[in-house]
Amino acid sequence: MPLRRRGFSGYRGVRERPSGVYYAEIRSGDVRLGLGTFETSHEAARVYDAAAWRIGRPRAQMNFHDVYTREQAQAVAPMPRLITDQDREDHRRQQRRLLITEEDERAMAEWRRRHADDVAAENAFWAERTARRCAERADMRRGKTLAISQCDLVNTGGKSFFGTDDERWDDVWLDTSDNTSEDDEDEEEDDSE
Repeated sequence: MPLRRRGFSGYRGVRERPSGVYYAEIRSGDVRLGLGTFETSHEAARVYDAAAWRIGRPRAQMNFHDVYTREQAQAVAPMPRLITDQDREDHRRQQRRLLITEEDERAMAEWRRRHADDVAAENAFWAERTARRCAERADMRRGKTLAISQCDLVNTGGKSFFGTDDERWDDVWLDTSDNTSEDDEDEEEDDSE
């Protein structure tokens, strides 16, 4: 009779997965060793006991107390899963993908070696584009800061240096028009009358 231990399976080191299979694992120091998945919790518990015997755990920490030697623990543990044709096909598919990726990387390295001028031109293009975009963003930040400072100046009663025909005034007006409150709009209507 197995001892009921913590976990949903009732065995030490065995957990039931949502799919209904049982997963066995054992800790050895700070390392967690996965022992595999099994159809029944009993098989997973037997594998846990075999691993516990191998790493020298006392019998009190095992699921079944009817095993007295490591050989007996290994004998009652289920055999490891056989590699099926589907496993072999999956492995071959992964190997083909890996070979294709390695060949692509090798071809690109060869192309870069043969066409160093093209690589340098491409790198120069991207460096120039990055610098241009950084400069555009900096100009936008400066313009926004200038617009905010001019709006603050106008709102405090100061005189703005923007003329009515200046393109920047339109940008300032568009940026600040969303920030006006209803009271400000009422005051503008009173001033225009």
